[in-house]
Amino acid sequence: MCNPRSMWGTVCGNQWTEANSRVVCSSLGYSVEEGTYQVSSTFKKTPTVPIAVDFVKCQGSENSLKDCVHFSHSYSECGHSDDVGVRCQADDCIDGDVRLFEYLGRYDYEKRQYVLVCINKRWGPICSNNRQGNSKTLCNQFGYNGGYGGEGLISMPVQNITLQCSGDESRISDCPFDNSIPSSCYSHISIDCKNAYCTDGQVRLVDGATDVEGRVEICFSRRWGTISGDGWTQAESTVVCNDLGYEATGNDYSVRPATNSMPVFIKTVRCTGREMSLLECSFRRNLTHSVHLEDVGVKCKKSECDDGDLRLVGGDSENDGLLQVCFSGRWGTVNRDGWTDVDTHVACRQLGFNNAGQYSANAVRNTLSTPIYMDNIGCHGTEARLTDCAYHRDTSEDSHSGDIWIDCSSSSNSANNIESDNNTATDSGDNVTGLIVALVAFVGLVLLSIAFVGYILWSKRLHKKMRVYYRNSAQGKGEGNVKIPDEPDSKDYEIPKCTTTTQDAHYASLSSSPPTKPSGIYEPLKLSTLERESCYAAPQKVTGGYGGVKGKKPPPPLRH
Repeated sequence: MCNPRSMWGTVCGNQWTEANSRVVCSSLGYSVEEGTYQVSSTFKKTPTVPIAVDFVKCQGSENSLKDCVHFSHSYSECGHSDDVGVRCQADDCIDGDVRLFEYLGRYDYEKRQYVLVCINKRWGPICSNNRQGNSKTLCNQFGYNGGYGGEGLISMPVQNITLQCSGDESRISDCPFDNSIPSSCYSHISIDCKNAYCTDGQVRLVDGATDVEGRVEICFSRRWGTISGDGWTQAESTVVCNDLGYEATGNDYSVRPATNSMPVFIKTVRCTGREMSLLECSFRRNLTHSVHLEDVGVKCKKSECDDGDLRLVGGDSENDGLLQVCFSGRWGTVNRDGWTDVDTHVACRQLGFNNAGQYSANAVRNTLSTPIYMDNIGCHGTEARLTDCAYHRDTSEDSHSGDIWIDCSSSSNSANNIESDNNTATDSGDNVTGLIVALVAFVGLVLLSIAFVGYILWSKRLHKKMRVYYRNSAQGKGEGNVKIPDEPDSKDYEIPKCTTTTQDAHYASLSSSPPTKPSGIYEPLKLSTLERESCYAAPQKVTGGYGGVKGKKPPPPLRH
């Protein structure tokens, strides 16, 4: 063991346990299942080498002896006769296998997932040169979609290997390498892998000679894994090939098994051959081991179809199902973005049906492995094939949750209805136009009603003003449109009441002496209509002036 002074020394066996032996074997890259130890003088003594530590006590999960509780030899009386020796068991790993080693360290920044590679039955880290390419390939081997590389140091012997991966390999054994340690190896590689861009049940073919053959891998929890071939038949191969958009050949295919770095997800798969994905078959989840000796491989063939051909799959009849289109001998799906009834009619007509048809989305679970070929389709209704319409081929952001499912048996079977079906979009446009016209008419009616109510209120106000005008005109009180003030004037006038019994007093107020008459009888006063009314009317106060006109004074007294 290397002491704090960077010098190698022995370990005293006082109170040594099997947990200590497991930590030693693990830190050297060997199996942790078995680790025997011996404390005696049978080991060769090295008096020139000091004793580094004593009284070591480990729990068994530590990364190295320095992480265990121990004492420096300067505080003990241990001699070389008490040196401890450990015999480890070689691991049963295969050269090129990788595993992650979580190095905890003493500080938070030291906690990383370091990569250990198996060479000659021993695990060990590799140097951090070419981190970008090596880390991506390492993550691929673990079943993820690439990742990032880091660096650091762990207390394990480094492997004598220099990797030069490009990042496209599925395992590091496919990368160019040298059996030597780089001269500038100052750190070990650690990785941070990214989740795979896949959904549960999606399948792919890996490590095959062509794109249509290889080892079958299935996705669960955003990670790829293999399938155990216990009881695998041609029915299961047919489901896999159809799910990928190909056709099954019926031939057995032997594959190179995956490394133990990748999990085995399912086993004992049973299908009928009509399922759209393996998730619709019966199977068992594998939770116990990751032995890849029975990994399943299939060999498919490209479909005999032309670019732009259509088909319906997964439906209850030949008239309905998931719409698929063919490109380069492989079937794929169509996304719902921009899809209308007109597009459905064009697809049904290309398939040989005379009906307009109906469509729906999200009818299939998001477990398909076929590519998505088309989206944002815009047909006019007169096209003979769906590929004659405008569409987009870039579907990298689409998912199978938006695949189109159509039913071409939802309308009349008469071929004479084709032209009327082509006018679906026009009829929809007419309905929208009629709705707009009805809305405008309603708004106009509301405005007309408001104007009518306003006219009624204005008429009532005008009628009231006319009544005041005619009444004042009849009484000679000036213009009828003069507004009577609400507040009285500062001077009020009282019109006297003129009667025959008070004529003397009235004349006395008009002149110093009344006029004489031959008959000796006073003649009735000759007054105008206004004066007569005001004379014989009851005394009243007129507010705001005489005659209801503000500032107007009564007429002067009559003189005879």
